[in-house]
Amino acid sequence: MHHRAYFSVAAVTAAAFVISGCSGGANSDASATTDTVNMSLTTDPSSFDPTLARGADDYTVAPLLFDTLLRKDDGGALVGGLASKWEAIDASNYSLQIRGDAKCSDGTPITPTVVAASLGRFASPETGSSGRSLAFGAAKPTFAADDASGTVKVTLSAGWSDFLTGLALPQSAIVCPAGLTDLKGLSAGTVQGAFSGPYTLKSAQPAVKYEFALRDDYSAWPTFSKPLEGTPAKNLVFTPISEYSTIATQLLAGSLDIGGVADENVARFKDNDGFTQQSAANNTTYILFNERPGTAFADKPDLRKAVAQTIDPKAFSDIISDSRGKPILSVGSENIKCVNTDTSLITPLDPAAAAKVLAGVKIRIVGTTFLTEGNEYVAEALRKAGADVDVKSLDNGAWSALTGKGGTEWDINVQGDNNLMGTLPSSLLRVMGPPAESGGRNKTGAVNDEGYAALTAGMNAVDADEQCAAFKKAQASFLERVDAVPLATLPFVTVAAKGFSIRQFGEYMDPATIRINK
Repeated sequence: MHHRAYFSVAAVTAAAFVISGCSGGANSDASATTDTVNMSLTTDPSSFDPTLARGADDYTVAPLLFDTLLRKDDGGALVGGLASKWEAIDASNYSLQIRGDAKCSDGTPITPTVVAASLGRFASPETGSSGRSLAFGAAKPTFAADDASGTVKVTLSAGWSDFLTGLALPQSAIVCPAGLTDLKGLSAGTVQGAFSGPYTLKSAQPAVKYEFALRDDYSAWPTFSKPLEGTPAKNLVFTPISEYSTIATQLLAGSLDIGGVADENVARFKDNDGFTQQSAANNTTYILFNERPGTAFADKPDLRKAVAQTIDPKAFSDIISDSRGKPILSVGSENIKCVNTDTSLITPLDPAAAAKVLAGVKIRIVGTTFLTEGNEYVAEALRKAGADVDVKSLDNGAWSALTGKGGTEWDINVQGDNNLMGTLPSSLLRVMGPPAESGGRNKTGAVNDEGYAALTAGMNAVDADEQCAAFKKAQASFLERVDAVPLATLPFVTVAAKGFSIRQFGEYMDPATIRINK
C-alpha cells in the first residue's frame, strides 16, 4: 500500500527525521570528512518569517535561521537559547535574562530591546501568528526591556502556564531589526541581517533545493543536559520530496543524508547496521467539523455524532501508517500529560444508526495530500452511510491556509496535528477557544465556552492534579459535543547514518542539533 509523506521530514516536533544513506548517504564514504548534510522537505516552505510559520516545513527551517529564547531538552525540560536565565513569578509574570554574546547575522547585538520588539510583533493579533494563542492564550502580553540589566519582563493580562514552553516555539523566534523593517524580504528570506540563528539562507530554488550556510560568528549554542557530539554542518541542503518511497530510495541510494518515513517504507531500513533509528508518535490525526453558520454541521451535534459512528479509527490508522499507529482517545497522543483515558467518552461505531441520519446529506471533506488515502477512507465510509460526499486533498500549504482562515468552504477537515509544544492545550486549542478568523487556533469556529473555560482554568492552575482535572473536563466537553473525532497517531522514524546525528528530546526533534560525527 502506498502512502504519501505527511509531516515535514525534519519537523521540529515528533515528526521524525531519517538520516541515512548507502554507506553514509550523500557523502557516500562514511570514513571521509564532509561539511555538508543533504536533507529532504516534503514541500517548499511557505515563508521564511518564523512568526508566520504554519506548516511542518516552515517549522523545519525556522530553528536553523532564527533562535528562540528557550529550547526543549530531555524529559520536557527547558534550556536556555537566547535567554540565559528565566523565572516564572506566577502564571502571569515572567522575567528573562538575555545572554550577552548573541548577535544578529549582520552583527547587531541581540539586546532586550531587540527581543521585546520581535516578541511584540509575535504577540500582536494583527500579525496573525498561528503560535500566538499557544504562547499567550487569550491574554494580552506586555514586554518591558531593560538593556542595562539585560532583562525582559513579561506581564500577561491573564495567567497562562504554558508561556515559557511557548518561548521554544519556532513562531516565537527572535527576528532581528533588519527583518522587522523589511517584512516582505523577511518572508522571502532575502534580508541577510534578519537572522538570529546559526544559519543564513544562501539560496532558494522552489521545488528544487534550499541551501543554508553556517554563520562563522555564531556562538549562542544551547547547553543541553547531555552535550551534543560532533560538528555542525557548514552547509545544509534541503530538497523538496513529497513521496515516502522516493525519500527512502534516495536515502538508500546515497542522494540524501536526512529524510523521513512513516509508512511501509520504514521496513526498508530494518536490521541495517549502517543506521541508528529513533521513533516518535506525537503526531495525531482527527476529524474536525466546521460549525460555522452555513456549513453542514453547524448546530447539528446529532449529525456530527453520526459521522463519528461511521469512522473506524483502527482502519484509518492502518491505512495511513501501515498498521504502525494507534487509535487515540483525544486530540493528543497517549504520551501527553493529562490526556483522556476514558473510553466511554468516545462515540462507538454504529454505521446502521448513522445511515438513518446521513442519508442524502452533502458533505465537503478537505485534507492534506500527505493523508490522501485516509481522506478517501473517510469519504468512502460516509458514502456507504448514504451521504453525498466531495473530497479534496490539497497540498500541505494550501490545506493549512484553507482550514486555518475560517470560512465556510469545507465541512470536514481530516486534521493532521503537529504538536510542537508536546502539551495538551496545544491540541485542545484546535477544537475550542478563539476561532482561526479571530487569531486563534480553533478550526471548528465553535468557541465551546464550557470547554474553553475548563482549559483556561487548567492554564491558571499551579497544582498538577488540579490542572489535569480541568483538562479532562475540557476534553469531555468537546467529545460529548462531538466537535472532533479522535483517529490515530502517525509514527515517524528517525534513522541516522554512520557519521551523522540529530537529537530527539522525547517526542520532539530539533533540526538545529544536526551534527556531523566524522
